[in-house]
Amino acid sequence: MGAYENPEAYIDTQSGQHYRNLQSTIAKTVTDIGESYYANQAVLKKEKEENQKMLKANDMKAQEYSFSLYTSLAKSGAGDTSVNWAKTFDPLINESVKLRTGLMNGTIPDKQGAVRRLAQIQASVDGVTTSLGNLSAAGTTYKIALEKGIGVEGGLSSWNDPKITSALDVMTQRLPGNKEPFFKDNNPNQLMWRITNEKGAILHEFNADELDKISRNQGLVKTVPSQIGAFDSLKVSNTNVFGVIPAKVGDKEAPVPNGRVTDGFLVTGEDGKPLAKEVVISKIGNKTTSKLVYEVDATKIGATLGAGLQSQAEGMLADQSSAIDFYNDVISDDKGLYKGTGFNFDPRKPLDDAGKKKFVEDYKNYFVQTQIPKTQDVLKEDSSVVTNTVVTKPEKEAKGKGTTGGKTTAAEKSQNALNARIKEVIDTGEGGVVKGGYTLMKMNGRWGVYDKDGLPKPGTENITNPTILSTHIGGTLKRKQKKGVQLP
Repeated sequence: MGAYENPEAYIDTQSGQHYRNLQSTIAKTVTDIGESYYANQAVLKKEKEENQKMLKANDMKAQEYSFSLYTSLAKSGAGDTSVNWAKTFDPLINESVKLRTGLMNGTIPDKQGAVRRLAQIQASVDGVTTSLGNLSAAGTTYKIALEKGIGVEGGLSSWNDPKITSALDVMTQRLPGNKEPFFKDNNPNQLMWRITNEKGAILHEFNADELDKISRNQGLVKTVPSQIGAFDSLKVSNTNVFGVIPAKVGDKEAPVPNGRVTDGFLVTGEDGKPLAKEVVISKIGNKTTSKLVYEVDATKIGATLGAGLQSQAEGMLADQSSAIDFYNDVISDDKGLYKGTGFNFDPRKPLDDAGKKKFVEDYKNYFVQTQIPKTQDVLKEDSSVVTNTVVTKPEKEAKGKGTTGGKTTAAEKSQNALNARIKEVIDTGEGGVVKGGYTLMKMNGRWGVYDKDGLPKPGTENITNPTILSTHIGGTLKRKQKKGVQLP
């Protein structure tokens, strides 16, 4: 036989094992992959659940922040429930929620910008109280000036913009309309107030600075300066001219004007003494009451106080706008010196030298016209006013011709007889003091000043004091009288 006649038989015992090993390996790998997948999925699921919890928690925190802002806003704006705060602040608060949520979730790239914006929004809510305070203070100042009047010292100037004053009237609920807070250019730092009338037309939009100035009488709304204190101060510092009395000012006593002038500034007669005259103060039925008064020498007082008034006027001109308001509303209006003339300074233009000079001179004249009494009462030692009351008997009507119904009354007959007798006395030279066409005499127990026709001098009809009557003709009762004329 050859070499290959009886070869050894080959039996493969490894391939099956390898296959089984491969199958096992594949199965294990698949199992491992599955286990790893499920493990990863479990981790992802857990992370997702954690993230969801975190997002939910962050959202809750943002909502809580939103709630705190609304709470602060409600507390700040509680003083004025007429304002729709939600309309103004909802957009900002919604923005703050998104910013806060984004910061906590890490989804906002510009973290510093977001933080700054959140701080602005927070400050705007906190600033509501300040803004309402400015609004209230401005309204209070406006109402106080308005209550004093328009065109008077300390009151509103009549030269204000009517839209501004109308807006303030709406703001203080004197006129119907609405006020609405808003942020200019969406800037939380610029909270403003839009005032509209009842038809919705915008009257004015006030910013914080304007409201602050109004509250301090320093802008936008013009008020008339008050010189009452300055005038009183001038009087107190010139006690040689004006009388003063002590008064309680705070915790101290200070002199204040008593409304009178000293004897050196009263009109005097030929004897150099203050000249008194009698004026009727009431006439009721048959009772006539008169009082004695002195005439005040206003011209002399004006000259004496000229330097002080000049200084005050020049001081006012340091603020020409206020000086012009004072002139236009106080000096030249229908209550002032130039009633009916219609002259005013143009409030839009500064005063030239001529205008300044006119202001100073008219200011002096205004003081003389309004602060110096034309007369002052004659007082007794006990400071009571010297008065005199005369009661006349009622006249009975008599038959005959007269001015009433063609009949002459008994009173008319008596008066006619008296006039005739007076004329006779004057014509025959039996009268008393005679001067300037008038005669001082006593007829039927009553003194009087009569002309050549026997008629009383105007203004002397109700005067009973012969000393005062004598001043009306410039005479004196010390002269020797003719027979039949009785001296007092």
